This record gives sequence, C-alpha cells and structure tokens, in this order.
Amino acid sequence: MAIEKTVSELAEILGISRQAINNRVKALPEEDLDKNDKGVTVVLRSGLIKLEEIYKKTIFEDEPVSEEAKQREFLEILIDEKNTEITRLYEQLKAKDSQLENKDEQLRIKDVQIAEKDKQLDQQQQLTLAAFSDRDTLKLELDEAKAEVEEIQNQQEEAKKGFFARLFGR
Repeated sequence: MAIEKTVSELAEILGISRQAINNRVKALPEEDLDKNDKGVTVVLRSGLIKLEEIYKKTIFEDEPVSEEAKQREFLEILIDEKNTEITRLYEQLKAKDSQLENKDEQLRIKDVQIAEKDKQLDQQQQLTLAAFSDRDTLKLELDEAKAEVEEIQNQQEEAKKGFFARLFGR
C-alpha cells in the first residue's frame, strides 16, 4: 500500500496551517502528487520525504521504515531529479550544437562573399589603373598634337608675312 497524505492530514501532523501546507504542496513536482478516490490532492511518499526534509519533522511515524530505507528512497528521488536535469541539459546542448552548425554555415557563406568582394575590388583596381594609364597616354598624344598644330600655325603666319616683316622680324 502506498503512503500518501492529504493537505489537511499534513497540516494536522506538522502543526502548521492548512494554507501554508497547501502552498508548499503546490510547489512540489507533479510526480510527488496524485489524486485519491474522492479527487482530493494527496502527497505521495516521495513528496512526504521532501516535506520531512523541509520541516525537519517525521510525517509517518506509524510506518516501520528504517533510516536506511528512507535514505535510499531519498537518494532515488535525488537521482531521478538529477537524471531529469541531465536530460534537460542534454537537450540544451543539442540545441546549442545545432545553433553552432548554423553559425558555421553562415560564416562559410560570409567567407565566400568576402572572397567574391575581394576579387571584384581587385578587378576594379586593375580597371582604374588601366584607365589612368590610358588617360596619361592620351594626354601625351594631345600635347604632341597641340605642339604640331601650333607649329603649323606658326609656319602659316610666317608664310603670310610680307617680305619686309620677315626681313625685320615683326
């Protein structure tokens, strides 16, 4: 037969108000609680052990349970809680691994994008250098053409001058 107590029974055993016990019972995990045949919430043995630890009082004195059995049951409860925590942490770890894989993929994509931008920048620099080189070449050709035009104009002006202007240099 399972050991279980209602909130009212616990309040009477511990000498604490029913409301205080009810609040404490609500804080217990669901696996420590159950409903009896009348639909009343009862605290199971695992919850009673936890309450004994909290209030430092023995709840079921009439039960011939050895201290070793209490310790073993308390340890089983702790192990179950720790296993639950381990499972929760493992799930978190899997979620973090998934996030890290996602970040690694994003970094890989960014590396490819950066490499493409570097390539485009290099091409732009090469085009700019070629444009400057072409500009300098065209400037030299323009200067040479201006010099030729000026020389031709000077020759034409010389040809237009009269005999005396050429002779006296005016």
